[in-house]
Amino acid sequence: MNYSLHYNRLIERSQARTLSGYKERHHIVPRCLGGTDDKSNIAVLTPEEHFLAHQLLVKMYPGNRDLIYATQLMTLHQTDRRVNNKLFGWLRRRMGEAMSTQMKVYQKEFGHPKGMKDKTHTEETKKQIGATNKALMTEAVGVRVYVYSIDGKFEKEFRTLTECAEAIGSTPINVKQTAEGKFTHCKGKQIRYDYVENMPPRTSRLAGVKKYDYVCPHCNKKGRGPAMKRFHYDKCKEKK
Repeated sequence: MNYSLHYNRLIERSQARTLSGYKERHHIVPRCLGGTDDKSNIAVLTPEEHFLAHQLLVKMYPGNRDLIYATQLMTLHQTDRRVNNKLFGWLRRRMGEAMSTQMKVYQKEFGHPKGMKDKTHTEETKKQIGATNKALMTEAVGVRVYVYSIDGKFEKEFRTLTECAEAIGSTPINVKQTAEGKFTHCKGKQIRYDYVENMPPRTSRLAGVKKYDYVCPHCNKKGRGPAMKRFHYDKCKEKK
């Protein structure tokens, strides 16, 4: 069977119509295959079509782990019971309705969660945001960008957003800034930044410290650091 042909027909049909009611966004070229978040790469599908599209992608690229994993997650129910296209669509619509009702009740009591709906920033705030963005992209002093894993484990610290983006394999645009001290997500990471005035330049804690080579008395191997203490001296294999 020509899976690519059926996939292309499904996408073409979605682009020639306007759906009402519950619908889902689908990356035409998956991100794991180099696709982007541009509107030209997004198709609007029903949940049944979305499920089918992922099945076709797995058959088109049978060795792609990311595609298989994404489709496998779509086939599981809370009871670990396999579901078919119709049951999947029914569940997604019920979940969409439940989340919509819950959000309406929440907003009626506490207001919009984003806090800026139907509002605009002042000119002063816009200038401050622009200055912060510039510092995040280019300046080495006054910015700290922290990267965490999804489960909250700290991984690394950077001085600029560009430096962070290069390290995790994204672009500065995709590594989106957020309110200071808050988290955003990109490439399976959690990213947080702090913008601090007059922060001193970063210096190595070993700057100016003289380094010595150590020699094991049993095997005469030279080295430095924890490895020498761990594998040599009294723990050396050559020790008699």
